[in-house]
Amino acid sequence: MPKADFIAKLQQIEEQANAVIAELAPCVSRTRVQHIVVLAKTLRGRLEFGSLALVRSQTDGPAPGEQVPT
Repeated sequence: MPKADFIAKLQQIEEQANAVIAELAPCVSRTRVQHIVVLAKTLRGRLEFGSLALVRSQTDGPAPGEQVPT
């Protein structure tokens, strides 16, 4: 299966799992279906963007190796 087809299938899984979540009664646990959504989205992201890791820094100081303006 070509990469683009696999990405499209993962997107379909994600969309269908989101539809299931929307149809579940409020008293039903959605954890497993939400896990499917996250897993499909993560795998699709890795295929679309490679193994880039985007990390948001929450520190106030400079990054390691970054010069501090004086």
